[in-house]
Amino acid sequence: MKKTLTLLLIAVLSCVLFSSCNKYEESMYNKSKHQIQYVWYKSNVGDPNETFTYDKHHLLTDITILDTAHIGGVLAENYKFEYNKDKTVSKVFYTDGDLEETITFAYLNKYVKYMSYSINGEVRLLCNFYRDDEKAAKITRITEVYDHTFFEDMHLLSATSLYNRFIGNLQEMRDLSTSMNSKALTLYCNKTVTYQGENVVSLESEYPDLLKKVVVNFSYADVMNPYYGLNYAYSDELLGFSRNMPAEKTISTYYGGNLTESEIIAYDYKDVNKDKYPRMFTSASSKDAGIAFKTYIHYFSEYQD
Repeated sequence: MKKTLTLLLIAVLSCVLFSSCNKYEESMYNKSKHQIQYVWYKSNVGDPNETFTYDKHHLLTDITILDTAHIGGVLAENYKFEYNKDKTVSKVFYTDGDLEETITFAYLNKYVKYMSYSINGEVRLLCNFYRDDEKAAKITRITEVYDHTFFEDMHLLSATSLYNRFIGNLQEMRDLSTSMNSKALTLYCNKTVTYQGENVVSLESEYPDLLKKVVVNFSYADVMNPYYGLNYAYSDELLGFSRNMPAEKTISTYYGGNLTESEIIAYDYKDVNKDKYPRMFTSASSKDAGIAFKTYIHYFSEYQD
């Protein structure tokens, strides 16, 4: 598996460094008018659950996550960011004892071309981004290649943190991996991205070896997205790739072409600032009998570059 991913990584790097065919890439930088300082999950009383730290150039350097509900006491995790000279993110990493998780990005000009996830230097995931629209230069397709054997190591899975925060749901990926032929070395996923204006309205994820497809459809509120343009906000169905915040999203799961599960998540924005950025909103899933979960966001004062 290591050899397979290494050869694929070399091929991707070669395309990034030498190819001019993929010049219509989407620039990845913070496009928000306001930068997040604190996030609370349930109540904005007490210590924030997320603290964002920036340098003098307004580049995000750290996100500290505080989990007060962690079994055994308060758990604090710190995710660090490094940048290229053009202010694009070069990597995000998290270290916990002997374990280091790293997400790295490669660009063509200032446009993201691929993303990789590794643990202690071993590549476990490779993502390639493709764009076909010359004028809009938006992502239309993403291919993901996972190290299948990674999901068989329960001790390693239980120790990881960065994946769940910035890429996706690790438990869901493990459940998918166990459905595969045990001899398979890689798990493939093909994502199709559809835009309407500056927002992603549809994301289709196909796992050809499993005959599974997950389709997420979005509608949007007249509320601005503070994560817009941030390539680390890949999780939560490409959160950082839309200008607006969602009003509703529908998640449909298909096996063999048959619909097997559906979920609707509705968002309600209770408080927004004068520039239409949310200060407080709720989200409710059809699976949770309408229980609403609150999120509070506090921003730094508006700044000018």
